[in-house]
Amino acid sequence: MTSPRHAKSDQNSTSLEDSIAGFSKDIVLRALEENLWELWSNFGRGPGCTLHDEGDALWFDTPIPTLPYNTVLRFAVASDVDRRIDSLVEHYRRRGVPFLWMVHPSSVPTDLGERLRKRGLEEVEVVSGMAANLADLPEPSPAPEGFEIREVDDETATSHLFEFVAWRWHVPAEARPHLNAFNRVFQIGTPSAKVRCWLAWREGNPVAKAVLHIAAGAAGLYGVATKPEARRLGLARTLTLEAFRAARQSGQQLGVLHSTPMAQSLYAKLGFRPVAPFRIFASEAIHL
Repeated sequence: MTSPRHAKSDQNSTSLEDSIAGFSKDIVLRALEENLWELWSNFGRGPGCTLHDEGDALWFDTPIPTLPYNTVLRFAVASDVDRRIDSLVEHYRRRGVPFLWMVHPSSVPTDLGERLRKRGLEEVEVVSGMAANLADLPEPSPAPEGFEIREVDDETATSHLFEFVAWRWHVPAEARPHLNAFNRVFQIGTPSAKVRCWLAWREGNPVAKAVLHIAAGAAGLYGVATKPEARRLGLARTLTLEAFRAARQSGQQLGVLHSTPMAQSLYAKLGFRPVAPFRIFASEAIHL
């Protein structure tokens, strides 16, 4: 089977099995969806939060009144569709919080996006579900001079991580204790955690981050972000490869991620191939 580094230059003629060596499309699609659902479900398991798993729909509530902390993750409803959609939309509107709705590859009905638009939700981004065989990724380059890459492995680093997350998602000061409390579920920095994080540091301050989640037979990359003063230095690339190297060393073979259009070329250069779109709808404008 052809690996990414030997794939044909004409990607339109290359099958998924050719471009992601060793993995069928069904396996990759399942990993892209289930890895994401499991990670994000943790927000519904935090103190003061609620996870609603109805089988054909999965969604969560948190006390944090900013996106993306109230979200419909999965919706594959075959009957009584409009009532179910209206019920979820009205639930969040009664609470007075903005919310996301993810339209994933296995969403039902197939016109779910149009139904959400009719209820006032806006499609704010189409992210590309991408995947690669981890054996085909390059090794990470050293951090740029003056920077240090370290895994989050103690309470102090975890506190810095959540400060970074609060900055990234504009979480108001009064809601930050709720954000920090999520680590009771994530358990970042503990040996048994499924979630691992890396920070890039400069002069004692974190300036970039990446999150790795092991689930559904894959290593999923999330939350790659860099502060403005440290952009265009290759930190996103270095953190991505550092996280996936750790995944490979732990025995993982498949890597998945969900890329914004801006970052897709970066991941493609590393060997990731687009698999399926994930459409993100929101009750208000948001920049992902």
